Amino acid sequence: MLKRLSIHFLTLASIIGLGLWFTTASAAILSPGSNITLNGTTLATDPNLAGTVVHENLIGFTLTDPSGATLLTGNYLDRVIRSNNTDRLIFSGRIQDLANVGSSSIGVLDWSVSGFGGYQTDVEYRTDDLLGDIGPETALRSSDGDNVIFDFFIELEPPETSLPSSIATDATLFDLTGTAFLSLENLISGEELEIELDGLAAPSAVPLPAAFWMFGSGLIGLIGFQRQRRKS
Repeated sequence: MLKRLSIHFLTLASIIGLGLWFTTASAAILSPGSNITLNGTTLATDPNLAGTVVHENLIGFTLTDPSGATLLTGNYLDRVIRSNNTDRLIFSGRIQDLANVGSSSIGVLDWSVSGFGGYQTDVEYRTDDLLGDIGPETALRSSDGDNVIFDFFIELEPPETSLPSSIATDATLFDLTGTAFLSLENLISGEELEIELDGLAAPSAVPLPAAFWMFGSGLIGLIGFQRQRRKS
């Protein structure tokens, strides 16, 4: 199902010109209050994204209806990479293992991650991930700079997996105070729903407390409820 219809007309000269310059884009700076179109990138195109994984957590989530019946299950892969070239942190997220339960038909419209206020964010998604199916079309950043929102053109539907997001920052430290919101749609009724995930990695000015390393980020709270979509 398409969320919206958009038709883009490109002249032959434009297509040829773009082809001469690039086949995939590198990450682009996303300033507070702005939005950008995403084209996808690779390590070959942007070597700064190559690095060492310093944090990885697979967060399970469940969407239920008011009676408590399960409608959707899935996992969110929360990952932090330290760039080999810049020594700065790259925050990556991927929605995977989606499964509708029973006769439900739920798709993911977009997702947002918090904790980036005061930090530079170069945003794209990775196309060289062999597990992913589709990537977001656009990225938006809230006016206070705290939230980065990845918006799909076509809903991510089970059993599809999203291509991993990439938020390259100027941060050198992180903690587990970030939050993600997954915006969902019932593809039959059109009802919009939401899941909240807590304990995600986010840029930090102080080192991660030892207790976090000892006990991990813990089980994430799960919330499903109707809402009005917010883009800023």
